[in-house]
Amino acid sequence: MDFEGPSAVDYENVFSLNGAYLALLRRDPAARRSLSGMPESLIRRLVTLSDHQSTRLARTPFLLLSFRERDDRFWESVFDDPRGRDLFGVPSSAADELGRLIAAGLGFVWQLARHNPYATRLICGASLHWCEQLTERTFLHILGLAGMHPDVLVLRSAAVVELWTKLLEGGVSRENDIRHAAHISALQCVLTSAAMPTRRRWAAAACAVRTPTLRVADDTEA
Repeated sequence: MDFEGPSAVDYENVFSLNGAYLALLRRDPAARRSLSGMPESLIRRLVTLSDHQSTRLARTPFLLLSFRERDDRFWESVFDDPRGRDLFGVPSSAADELGRLIAAGLGFVWQLARHNPYATRLICGASLHWCEQLTERTFLHILGLAGMHPDVLVLRSAAVVELWTKLLEGGVSRENDIRHAAHISALQCVLTSAAMPTRRRWAAAACAVRTPTLRVADDTEA
């Protein structure tokens, strides 16, 4: 089966959203709450990047901001929250820069998930199940729900030190080859780690299954 990857326009949206997020982190201390779990040394490095370094990092081929796509428990609580049924019930704080970024990012991901879930997987590591849940609802509904949960936006894989060390070193390099290699390696890390929880659950389930094991008869057995 053929899968259609992200288009050039999709990547331009990724770069635009990444750039807006990085700029917001640099000037808005409140937005830095989304960096929870990231070591302080890396936070300082991230929020003090130069303009040129931020532009290079923004060209990473996936969203640096995450909508907690793999956090099933969080999204179950969001979808079950009756307060978000009405867009106009969103608190006024959602009109600030962070709120606008959340709205823009969710709008992009929502429309991409409707037309190409495979591309959504590559750009933000989302599962097919998450894409289906998202697109079962109108964008206005999703926006209303998200307005009640400003913690929906976090830094992608904030606690993965190896990933962010790579992005904040090679990923902002002036050398195109070094920067490209770091970005592709980071993408592979994001996509691989996104699938790991499922694999761990399968392994745990396999260990818990009580089935007779195959025995090879010993020559001494009758």
